[in-house]
Amino acid sequence: MSLILLHGFTGSPLSLARLVSSGNVVPTLGGHLGEPPSADFWSEVARLAALAPQASRLFGYSLGGRLVLGLLARFPQRFVHAVVVSAHPGLRSAAERAVRRIEDQRWIDLLQRQGVEPFVAAWERRPLWHTQRRLPVSVIAARRRERLAHTAFGLAGSLQSVGLGRMPDLRPALARTTCVVDLLVGAEDPAYVSLAAELCTILPQGRIHVAEAAGHDLLMERPDFCSAHLERGLSI
Repeated sequence: MSLILLHGFTGSPLSLARLVSSGNVVPTLGGHLGEPPSADFWSEVARLAALAPQASRLFGYSLGGRLVLGLLARFPQRFVHAVVVSAHPGLRSAAERAVRRIEDQRWIDLLQRQGVEPFVAAWERRPLWHTQRRLPVSVIAARRRERLAHTAFGLAGSLQSVGLGRMPDLRPALARTTCVVDLLVGAEDPAYVSLAAELCTILPQGRIHVAEAAGHDLLMERPDFCSAHLERGLSI
């Protein structure tokens, strides 16, 4: 039973290198590296589902986690286990999505006017990443190299097609999924701790796991935590 692993926005399959074993599918998300952006959120979900039609397990971080939730919503009985790391189930209202699209457009404008390097510099200053200051310089530098490998066109296309402002509210559909879903969050990422707790009230078999002394990007900060929950899921 193969596993689909999905990286986050500005990441790549390299982000998942410490989790991957043979037989798994680790695609590049639309808009990253050489992969063209999909038309919209559901088109990207369909593309990913078709890459590994026999896969029954999922792992996704941040944007990848949102797409995992999309796969569960679209195929509620196909999968047996999913690990979802620091992911949003979608904004509830059209008004909230409109506000988020305005915010995303600022990033898109920066990409289109100035290119990838200024965008990455600004992206890395976001408060979301403040816990990463504790990490070794080599780990931070490796993630920066991943980000700089992308194109402005691709990252802008990703935001325009699968950004949070373009994503539907998946809550109603997620109530129908049948598989076990382990929701991983960092204790120092309170907004996503709250979202994971909420998802546990929606997903019939949702389980929250909080990594202490960690923030949003558990692939960087606690890859051991991610691996442990992937391995435990193999017994399901």
